[in-house]
Amino acid sequence: MYLVKNSPRALFAALIPLAIVEAVLLVYALAGGQVTDPVGVPAPDQILVLYAGRMAMNAALLFAGHIVLRQWTVSSRLAYGLMGGVMAAVSYGIAIRNHIQLTAPGDGTVMTIGLLPTIAGMIGGFLYGQFAGLSPVARAAVDASAADASGKPPPLAFNGPVRVRTSFAGIVIAALIPTVLATLLPYTLVPLLMNGFGDKSTAHIFAAVIPAQTFMVMMVISVIPSGIFMLCVHHATRAMSRRNAWEYAAIGGVAAFACMLLLAFAVPLLAFLVVPAAFCGAVMGAIYRRFAGLEPMPLPEAVIATDPNALVDADHPSRHQHGVILSN
Repeated sequence: MYLVKNSPRALFAALIPLAIVEAVLLVYALAGGQVTDPVGVPAPDQILVLYAGRMAMNAALLFAGHIVLRQWTVSSRLAYGLMGGVMAAVSYGIAIRNHIQLTAPGDGTVMTIGLLPTIAGMIGGFLYGQFAGLSPVARAAVDASAADASGKPPPLAFNGPVRVRTSFAGIVIAALIPTVLATLLPYTLVPLLMNGFGDKSTAHIFAAVIPAQTFMVMMVISVIPSGIFMLCVHHATRAMSRRNAWEYAAIGGVAAFACMLLLAFAVPLLAFLVVPAAFCGAVMGAIYRRFAGLEPMPLPEAVIATDPNALVDADHPSRHQHGVILSN
């Protein structure tokens, strides 16, 4: 039996998706306030304190959920992903109820907006379970009970054939890579935006809104196609019996290059995206391999037999000649 370790490093990694989503929602709230009530927009220090408070609450709830799962001796990454989603939803509900936010969501959008931090929390919980590592609990008692039940001690190592797991969470994380890379591009426009406005406060708002808008748009239009692409790359790589990260990166890059090249033949304007797509595919493949993990090769399926005489090898003489029954 194993438990997930207490790890500040894993907690920091788990907070990254929540930090991104909270920043995007905060920027949208600032942009809306700049349009509806420019005078009432809070000062940067107040915004920073509000953002830090939300992140501290997310961290506290996520760590509390981890402690609860440790008490229940649950260590699966699926359970940690669900725990992260629940804790993020609770944090969002507390913020809504106690007005720990810049502006209240509009009518009919409370649940819809809450889906973003919930999904980010699920990814964060998965990341915590991935990076924290496992520690054995009561190994002596577990080993003794297992040995008594089977007559021999349980194996501590496995040297049989393995393959890369099909991981839904790994696919989701890899599918977000195009969104993240596309969001980095608008930051090159920030100096231009800062110089293009006479009102520097407005320039700061727009310089923050454009990357946030890019993130939301790219996430909506690219997550599902990227997830399908990553699933195909994974199965193709596994069919070739490859399981190293650099092999996943190479096959992902080649597949993305080929897909974008085909699109470029249909839409020539997309030709300049061929090389960036190959780079993005390589990063997606490596990221997926990092989070997917390994599993033992499945055993052959059991054969249902009704005739014992048919249970012979492929090279048995009876399979290469027909028996003869002389009729009267």
